[in-house]
Amino acid sequence: MLQTFPVQDLRQISARLHDEFSGLSRRAVERCVSDTWQCVEHLGITVTPHLVERVAREHLEAMVNSVPPSQAIRTTPRRPGAPFFTGHRAVPRPR
Repeated sequence: MLQTFPVQDLRQISARLHDEFSGLSRRAVERCVSDTWQCVEHLGITVTPHLVERVAREHLEAMVNSVPPSQAIRTTPRRPGAPFFTGHRAVPRPR
């Protein structure tokens, strides 16, 4: 049987994690906690605030540590029609 969210627990978990991950928006942290609770519940695992906090913390750490590729790597402007570097030898296009 599905449980209902204990709102007080979710707020406390979100507050603690937002203090820890202040670089993320409060809404992002709240969403992560809520999604984690729902996922654990969906998997049929006994949901505890401690488990939700641990799993949500791992997910938030992954969000913080994942850095998108930097646009600063490409220092010279690309000519129109010039291929991007793909690690393979460039093959001339037929004209």
